[in-house]
Amino acid sequence: MILKKKIQLILYKYKKILIAYSGGLDSTVLLYNLMKLRKKYPCIKLRAIHVNHNLNYYSKKWSKICFLQCQKWNIPFICKNIILDNKKGNIEEKARIERYKIFSNFIEKEEIILTAHHLDDQYETILLFLKRGSGPKGLSGIPQINIINKLRLFRPLLNINRKELLNYAINNNLTWIEDQSNLNNKYDRNFLRNIILPQINYRWPYFKKSVLKTSSICREQEELITELLSSIMNELIQYDNSLSFIPLYKYSIVKRNAIIRKWIEFNQCKMPSRKILSIIWKDIICSKSKFKSYLKIGNYQIRKYNFNLYCIKNFFSLKNNIYKWNILFPLILPNNLGKLFFLNKYQNNAIKIRKPKEKEIVYIKFYIYGKYFFSNNIKKKINIHDIWKKLGIPEWERENIPLLFYNEIFIAELKNNLITLEGVNNKEETFIFWDKNFLI
Repeated sequence: MILKKKIQLILYKYKKILIAYSGGLDSTVLLYNLMKLRKKYPCIKLRAIHVNHNLNYYSKKWSKICFLQCQKWNIPFICKNIILDNKKGNIEEKARIERYKIFSNFIEKEEIILTAHHLDDQYETILLFLKRGSGPKGLSGIPQINIINKLRLFRPLLNINRKELLNYAINNNLTWIEDQSNLNNKYDRNFLRNIILPQINYRWPYFKKSVLKTSSICREQEELITELLSSIMNELIQYDNSLSFIPLYKYSIVKRNAIIRKWIEFNQCKMPSRKILSIIWKDIICSKSKFKSYLKIGNYQIRKYNFNLYCIKNFFSLKNNIYKWNILFPLILPNNLGKLFFLNKYQNNAIKIRKPKEKEIVYIKFYIYGKYFFSNNIKKKINIHDIWKKLGIPEWERENIPLLFYNEIFIAELKNNLITLEGVNNKEETFIFWDKNFLI
């Protein structure tokens, strides 16, 4: 079957597509086929997004080339610039994280993101995971379809090798960007691609096929482990995606580690090494501290509260932070908590409170102490931390709950709709709506 039919048979069922378009050979072939597919199925909504990492002298020129190509093919084009710190850490990993953040900001409802990873990328990725000492999960390679931070990713070229793509591009007179940094062997993938693999493939022509076969076996093993652990995971994973860890004490180390690893994967966190799994067990789960011990894994933290283990995104503490609010406009909250609105009319999930008086300044604060009279219990003052404890809210979450003040008067806790007596006045009422889905 010719390449065009291979790609189009995979893609025709998707109606809203956002393609990650770098301008290179792979993404150019994919974009060209999508353009052809749209002509055949006009109901397809196609957009392209290009991320300029500003790591190359020619990066601005490449952005312009991508724009002109999309303009020629009448494809809506999005271009975003990012600046990366290339002095510390894995620059490729940093770039990937920032790209997916941008994708999250631009993705539309029911839209799928396409990337142009191909069979040779898969081959190289498996060997890089082998170098890092990965287990069956890493050696399974890149999945054709997966979800990252609620983004649906699809890689339609994953079973097509680069030679096929190159021949197709030449036969269809396509032009693409050649990134000279691909020749820089200081990067692991380039070193593997340019130095190691040519020698391996020359000595053992069947080696690639064997690696991909091993990857397929590892993928099957991972699927089997997921299937065998599914009933246990359903019991242990709570409504807030935390893990009840007390039952883990009765399992073997191997089974216990598999459950923790699957739970971390469920939370879309970076896969932990054996050493990290050991730290999670000894220094967090078995720690006598109720909530202070935690471990960072990439952009996430592993914490515990009561008898549950939590996997949460890194955040900065909002303790003692104060934000003045001009109530004529929405207030964008820090830590990607969303934004707040004052409303004149009620809408679903809005909180009813009294209007601020003329000389009262509106503030949002975080993490307070003290006892207050609340509208649902006017007989005695109640410590707000006792309420949070009763509701099972972990310490770190309490630092991210917006608290409404008029001058120095505490009016409402906005997460659990806790209104103080000072916040009640049925004659002069207004409403606050918290849009938690708004992300910066």
